[in-house]
Order: sequence, then structure tokens, then C-alpha cells
Amino acid sequence: MTETMEAILLVEDDLSLRECLCQFLSDHGYRTITAETARQGWELVREQRPVLCLLDLNLPDGSGLGLLRKIVAEKSGMRVVVMTAFDVKHLRPAGMERVLAGWMTKPVNPMDLLAVVEDVMGGEARPKGSGVRG
Repeated sequence: MTETMEAILLVEDDLSLRECLCQFLSDHGYRTITAETARQGWELVREQRPVLCLLDLNLPDGSGLGLLRKIVAEKSGMRVVVMTAFDVKHLRPAGMERVLAGWMTKPVNPMDLLAVVEDVMGGEARPKGSGVRG
């Protein structure tokens, strides 16, 4: 595959975690694009059309739930894995079952995250070193 392969959008405001997860996914052959705010994430959703979004809920410009609602309304087929430091499963808005691919409490176990990513992305082999930081 080339650089135009399907992307994973990582929306995470913690720089070290964002870089660590981006490198981890890149090492496993996935192309990632990153955002540190919900607004940047929404811009990348609209411009890049990622297949999967790894979404932190606590962002500097508000809750990731707002971005999640926009993704649901978009009806693009994109899937979302919510990553949060708080156990807020009770906040799962109704009607998001088709979009939510997972709900993980931080610290996220990278191998558990990889299993979800492989499930959503079809588990196909990816070329190594194709990470893209946005």
C-alpha cells in the first residue's frame, strides 16, 4: 500500500501519549494522523476521511463527546474507540453502537488497542514505517 492507505485519526491532547501511540501504530504498519483538540480532529475527519478515530474525551477545547456526536451525524462509516482516564461508560449516548468500536480506560494497554485496531481495519498487513503525524 502507499501513503494513500486508510488512516487512523488519533485525537489526544497529551503529547507524550499521542507520540507513543502514533509510533506504536506506525511500528505495526498503520498510517496515523493526529490532532490535539476536538476542532483539529473534526477538520481532519472532514479532510482526510479516516476509517478509525482513537478519541480522548477530555480535550482542551471541550469534551470529545461533541466530536463523537459529529462523527455519528456524518454517517461516514468511520468507527471510534473512546479512550479516557475516567470510567464514564454511562455517558455512552444512545444510537452510537454502530460507530463505537471500543471504550478503553486509560492507561490504555497497547496490545488491547492493537486488537481493536486490527479488528476495525480488517487485520490486513500494512507496510512498516508509514506513520504520518498531523
